[in-house]
Amino acid sequence: MTEEIAKDLIKNIQILLKNYRSLLNKEEYIKIKKIEFDLIHNSLSLELEDINKQLRPFFGRVWDHELTNFDDFQVGGNFKFVITVPTVDSSFYDKSNKDIISSSLITNKHMGTFNRKNYGLVCNVDASNFLISSSFDIHGVCPKENDYPGYIHLATTADGHKVFGKKAFNTLKLPTEIEMELIKQNIKENGDFILEDYKNIYSDITLDAKSTNFLGVILFEPYNEYEQKEAEALAQKYNVELKIIPKKLYYNKLSLASEKENKHYYDLTNIDTILFIAEHVEDISHEFSNLIIENTYSIINIKEETNKEKISINKNLNIINIYFTNDMDYFKIDFSMGKDSLVFILNDELITKNEFQEELIKKKEINMSR
Repeated sequence: MTEEIAKDLIKNIQILLKNYRSLLNKEEYIKIKKIEFDLIHNSLSLELEDINKQLRPFFGRVWDHELTNFDDFQVGGNFKFVITVPTVDSSFYDKSNKDIISSSLITNKHMGTFNRKNYGLVCNVDASNFLISSSFDIHGVCPKENDYPGYIHLATTADGHKVFGKKAFNTLKLPTEIEMELIKQNIKENGDFILEDYKNIYSDITLDAKSTNFLGVILFEPYNEYEQKEAEALAQKYNVELKIIPKKLYYNKLSLASEKENKHYYDLTNIDTILFIAEHVEDISHEFSNLIIENTYSIINIKEETNKEKISINKNLNIINIYFTNDMDYFKIDFSMGKDSLVFILNDELITKNEFQEELIKKKEINMSR
């Protein structure tokens, strides 16, 4: 296992333990902590598939917890579904002939599917059928023999069939993480939420076919006559309900043009704002704001769209570094002793909070005048 994959996996384990503790009993929590310890200290000697196999049921449990109940879903409300898009006509589609099912996460903020098809079968995802989750197409195959040179063994079904993909990566991604990655990529490639005018952006959630049930059928509006007939045929074939989701309704709610009035602005030269960001960075990362946030294993880099200022939060050392473009001075806030004992440093010299704030304002004014 590479160090990069291990770090990504450790980050997700920590989110699992922090945000989904209620889904774990004491013994499971201890088991996961031991795996985390091994990853931190012995990652290079560990086999990715072996670690993933141990963790997969717990991540599958989170997926089950996070996904929307199809029966309860009302059009217009928020949702998270995993859907599979048949690559053949409904009359030829047969789940019983499959070892794995390739599917995609769709939400009220991202509706990209394989080949841009406007319909799909809603799948259950839980500890019994969850195999792989990725924000990109893994080109997963499950051959009787590994006749795909260069492909990597990523998972194994309950029946013992090996699942291969094009490259090794952390296959245990959480739904919220994948949604955010899809949104960012879609806005970058297509300029807005939901729309996919230029590049098709979709995730790849690989499921064990034998343990997967179909809960319903989704049909995205607008759709053509063929798509409507196929969606209706699939609903009838698997005796499930068909629900129509109008993309325009959700686009009008989320489009960047309509959200500009609600955009959150943060000033990276205001001490109180900086401290607020450090404390609430996870929530802020999901907002529509003027900040660009890159969250790695131990460092969070945050910059404004103007690129004039940047802060870097070291989560291990509890230190915030503040930088200005083309400037040699560096500012540091040490909060290792707690919020009530903050230490303010400018170029290795201790200064007061007021002095620190005054210097930040001076830097901001200089940058604005350039």
